[in-house]
Amino acid sequence: MFGSMPKLADHDRADRRTRILDAAKECFVRHGFHSASMQQICAAAQMSAGNLYRYFPSKDALIAGLCARDMEDAAAGFAQVRRSADILASLEALMVQHLCGRSLADYALWAETTAEGSRNAAVGALGLRVHNFIRTTLEEIVREGIAAGTLRADREPKRIAMFLIALFDGLVVQLSRVPGYDPRPDIAHTMRLLRADLLAPGAKRAETKNAAPKRLDTKQADPKQRRARKLPSRIGVARK
Repeated sequence: MFGSMPKLADHDRADRRTRILDAAKECFVRHGFHSASMQQICAAAQMSAGNLYRYFPSKDALIAGLCARDMEDAAAGFAQVRRSADILASLEALMVQHLCGRSLADYALWAETTAEGSRNAAVGALGLRVHNFIRTTLEEIVREGIAAGTLRADREPKRIAMFLIALFDGLVVQLSRVPGYDPRPDIAHTMRLLRADLLAPGAKRAETKNAAPKRLDTKQADPKQRRARKLPSRIGVARK
């Protein structure tokens, strides 16, 4: 109809939502949920109040949007884990990605959301929704590993899921508290312990077999090296 406002394409609406959520995150980290105002968020997003309110009518709606975005991000990561032949290695890689590939603002926002959830029932409910989504998805992943025979059947999926969540939350606190903290060594150490406890006996044997030392390049190795390389197989035959 003549005179009507043109409709925004879906990708334009998505871009605007992303811009608003990024601005809200910046303001929440800088000022806190209580002190951050919608006017400050409008200024950071370079958008009029009327336009912003069309997408998010309140600060609680903005927090809900940020939580939904985190859930979408987590779901994409878990989908990659499910496609992997090594669930535990993929979970470790996903944890490193989320804890080492983000800005300090993200860690501060997670801490701020947790603190606000204890004061604001609506924010607390959103945080619990994200927690339950992550927990149930991790439980499903562990069950799938048990069904595939790679993880031990006598381990409780819920306990494993809660352990991983506690590990992640604790590392987020360290990142927001300790300047220059690198969580990768602690992630690797903890996941080695978890792997030793969780892998099914058959999976452990296969892992040990696949972890054999890399072969020397026979073109570059001298005769002594070639003889040393063949020695373990002779010893193995002799012991049989």
